[in-house]
Amino acid sequence: MTYLVFALIVAAAVAYLYFSDARTQVQAAATNPELTQLNERLQVLRNALKDIEYEKAVGKMDAENFSRLQNEFLVEWEQIGEKIAALPKVAEESVPAAAACPQCGATILTAAAKFCHACGARVAQILIALLLIFYCAQSTPLAAFDINVTLKNGTTGQAVNAPLNVQLLKLEQGMQPVTAKPATAGKVSFLNLPEMTSGPYMVQALYDGVTYSRVIPPNAQSGGEVVIEIFESTVSAEKLRVRTLIELRRTDKTSLAGLVIFFFVNNGKKTFTGGKNGLEFSLPPGAEPEQASISVGSGSSNIQWLKLNAQKTDRANVFSVGQNVKPGERILQVMFRMPYDEKGTGVVFRSLYPQDTGMQLIAEPEDLQVKSGEKILTRTVDENLGRGLMGFTAGETDLKLMLSGGGIAQSRKSEEAEIEIHSPLALWQKLTFPLIAIGIFVLVALRRSR
Repeated sequence: MTYLVFALIVAAAVAYLYFSDARTQVQAAATNPELTQLNERLQVLRNALKDIEYEKAVGKMDAENFSRLQNEFLVEWEQIGEKIAALPKVAEESVPAAAACPQCGATILTAAAKFCHACGARVAQILIALLLIFYCAQSTPLAAFDINVTLKNGTTGQAVNAPLNVQLLKLEQGMQPVTAKPATAGKVSFLNLPEMTSGPYMVQALYDGVTYSRVIPPNAQSGGEVVIEIFESTVSAEKLRVRTLIELRRTDKTSLAGLVIFFFVNNGKKTFTGGKNGLEFSLPPGAEPEQASISVGSGSSNIQWLKLNAQKTDRANVFSVGQNVKPGERILQVMFRMPYDEKGTGVVFRSLYPQDTGMQLIAEPEDLQVKSGEKILTRTVDENLGRGLMGFTAGETDLKLMLSGGGIAQSRKSEEAEIEIHSPLALWQKLTFPLIAIGIFVLVALRRSR
């Protein structure tokens, strides 16, 4: 589509330059200068005869002067006619004849004209042709796109032979279902798809209650193999580790705003499905989740966030989200709010999964006192975060703390990140477009100059 738009823009510019009124006119064959001078004198005599006739009619000239001047002008007229007859004849084909517009019938003043000056018939035809090309390009796919999908079991390392349904979606203004097909011997193909011009495709397969997806990037080649890696499921947390970061901030006199971030690491070859409703997490008594989200994608530059609805479970202060942890890493973050009494409020943070490095706590403002038993916890400034942290050991999975005092924390300035937008064109493509355009305009200019 990018190439087509570029071609249409260049074609329109060339058409305008080549067929515009500002074009270089083709000069007619040179005429005899003496003949031109004689014809100009005839025109002067013609006007003079009309003038004396008018003056005689209105009484400004008497009959005697009128006859004398008329005879003089007619004698000179006859002499000029004899001189013109004696001049060599100009070939008829050297003087282009005036033509008529086939559309409106108007006389075209010069044979070099590329379109009618009255109705613009030629320009209208060109514009109609360009519009038809653009319409056909929009209504007809530029090229067929094929997607070949292979299902592979990442737990066993073998191809998937079980019958699975593979769904094709278009990631454009959300996830739009396109079609679905059953896989045979772990393979399925989607053929003759419209080329990706606005959003990429994504293929999904549901296996053992877990959805596995793969996005086809816009620069993928048609007919390439797309591998969806699926895994066996497990409820065992043996291979699962989690790092937990908790943030508490006093935002007003009677409540605390909280954020807990779970960094899940699955070192096994099976997908951890958690409880019967997916991943579970615990919040302090009286706390209610306000918003939850989980990471989607991989790599530090490709993480996106999927919003979730946290649901209560049959266990006190335990909530769940319908998500899982595939082999690798995943991040779950939950925002919550809880009541607070500055005279003393007890909180309990419980990890439901084995800790990797131990939980960490941020409590703001700095005069918000945190006690574990009778011990007042101190803060250590983290170099990366630039904020005071209270750390615990990996074995401390039940934190029973007492909070008291503290002023109202000032709202932090929102963090701004620079967003770098990458062009879908390679460097050689960026350079080729303007060079081609310059070359075309140069050629048109040379043609006009001739």
